[in-house]
Amino acid sequence: MELLLAKNAGFCFGVKNAIDKAINAAEEEGRVFTYGPIIHNESAIKDLESKGISIVENLDDIHENDVVVIRSHGISKKDYENLNAKGAKIIDATCINVKRIHEIVSEKSSEGYKIVIVGDPNHPEVIGVNGWCDGKAIIINDENDCIEETLKGSEKICVVAQTTYNVEKWYSILSLIVRCAKEIIIFDTICSSTKLRQDEAKKLSKEAEAVIIVGGKESSNSRKLYEICKENCTNSLFIENAEELDLNLIKGLNKIALTAGASTPEFIVEKVIEKIKTLEKPVIKQGNNAKVEIKNKEKEAVNMNNYDESMNEYLSTFKEVYEGTIMQGKVLLVNEKEVFFDIGYKADAIMPLEEASNTPIDLLEKFKVGDEVEIQVIKMNDGEGNVVVSRKSLEKKEFYESLKQMRDNGEIIEAVVEEVNKGGYSCKYNGIRCFMPFSLSGVRKGEDENQLVGKKIKVNINDCKENRNGIELLISRREILKKEREEQQEELFKNIKAGDVINGTVKGIINNGAFVNIGACDVFVPISEISWKRIPKVEDVLSLGQNVSVLLTKINLEDKRITGSIKRLGKEPWGEFIEQYKVDDVIEGKVVGFANFGAFIEVANGVVGLAHISQMSDRRIDKPQDVAKLGQIVKVRIINIDTENRKVSFSMKDIE
Repeated sequence: MELLLAKNAGFCFGVKNAIDKAINAAEEEGRVFTYGPIIHNESAIKDLESKGISIVENLDDIHENDVVVIRSHGISKKDYENLNAKGAKIIDATCINVKRIHEIVSEKSSEGYKIVIVGDPNHPEVIGVNGWCDGKAIIINDENDCIEETLKGSEKICVVAQTTYNVEKWYSILSLIVRCAKEIIIFDTICSSTKLRQDEAKKLSKEAEAVIIVGGKESSNSRKLYEICKENCTNSLFIENAEELDLNLIKGLNKIALTAGASTPEFIVEKVIEKIKTLEKPVIKQGNNAKVEIKNKEKEAVNMNNYDESMNEYLSTFKEVYEGTIMQGKVLLVNEKEVFFDIGYKADAIMPLEEASNTPIDLLEKFKVGDEVEIQVIKMNDGEGNVVVSRKSLEKKEFYESLKQMRDNGEIIEAVVEEVNKGGYSCKYNGIRCFMPFSLSGVRKGEDENQLVGKKIKVNINDCKENRNGIELLISRREILKKEREEQQEELFKNIKAGDVINGTVKGIINNGAFVNIGACDVFVPISEISWKRIPKVEDVLSLGQNVSVLLTKINLEDKRITGSIKRLGKEPWGEFIEQYKVDDVIEGKVVGFANFGAFIEVANGVVGLAHISQMSDRRIDKPQDVAKLGQIVKVRIINIDTENRKVSFSMKDIE
């Protein structure tokens, strides 16, 4: 039998940190409470109780000077304030990733954003997060939660995720949310450990004949691992400890996989492996396919009395390095794209080029092997086991002040447009994230939104904000384009006059006319000046993007407005008619209307004349419709041409 052991199975940093703080507090204070279970594992909870660490579910049970450990899930702002009001001694073990979400929803809700939390509404982490935006968040846990109906018409939305949420469901739900508001800010707050654990579970479940998921039944992340594995391997077993494993379900299989949730202690995983070994000695491999050495002699069973020893052994492999830690790193390697550091941790640190500075630099010139450099941890794992560090935040304050000065002075910068987002464009300026709303982009409604993607454009800084994620800029090119347009208009109006004919493009259509762009200005063409022929609507003749020639008829220098005509560039139909026809000529026409006294007939490119009812038939008729139909093509004789009043009369009688 081959046993595939997930490389990222078991305790995550947040749970480890919370347990460590609780144990230390119990040793110092003697009696400690945790607000809710600190870990979703019954064996571990019982052992913690034996050390003086008790669970309290109701804050009414907390009294002055009680020591309360806030678990990694975090709590609401109101609960935090209540604990302080009671005079409790608070030990905050909230996961740093969860704290980040608290800060995001608190900040964005105060800025007028509607907060959307993607996660389980009954999970303590989600309940706590909602408490940092006054309990007003919309919580979505499924693609079928009437997302569009709930969010449709929202002006501004800020979206965050439960740190242990299913990654694939997160992206699926986001694809629905992005349609629902004019402006959306999305923070991908799923913990990197969660993503790694879920990705690995998905991969292993596709390879194995059976998958064993070890975790507490109340553990959200363990349940999600089970759901992911179940999709790919129907023989997925969700157990809390070795006693729950039915060996008959895996007996005789050639390849099985094993993973564990973030709340599962290492010794429980080891006991499950020991039980599997009673079937046969398996070849055990980790997620990277490196063989793991397993001693042949039977391991001593881990029970409640030696739990602490197993836990301490596990925790001792970690150095106290967290996201946000500022430290000295020794340069090991430098290339054009990244710098590697020795930080005295179990993994090396990597600093990408974009994290080296807030301004463009050459890494090979800036850093030399052996240099001691002050750096800050921004991510514990880049997906390949490296700690990600940065220098940007260390020099950010000075740079941030320079950005504010550039904003106040109206200085022009050049930003690169990366992609189109809901409501605008994502851009970058010297590695800094920028957002440019469509309303500030100069791109008109109906035009191709992708026309700016990949381009470097000149912009002003409208606003700059500093938050946990770094510096964010709100940029605009509207004022720059406005100034350029005004300069171009001044030049244009110097060189045009009434009577000029200019080529342009139809840029807008309204009920009473069309706007033709001639470069720095638009020419308005009234509907009456579009065609000699009467037209019901502009779209019957013109379409957006159509190239046309326009005769300039009126120029208003003060208001910078131009009126023009399209029809006057062609011959007038009445003039053509009287040149071509005379009285007694017989021609064809189309019946276009009726009156009690006759029918209106259109001939020769829009010239309309009247056939009086007395001239429509040799016999007496009651109404014109007795001998003609709307749209009918008929032969008529010209019986009168009134040149002065531009009228023509027809007869339908005595025509061969």
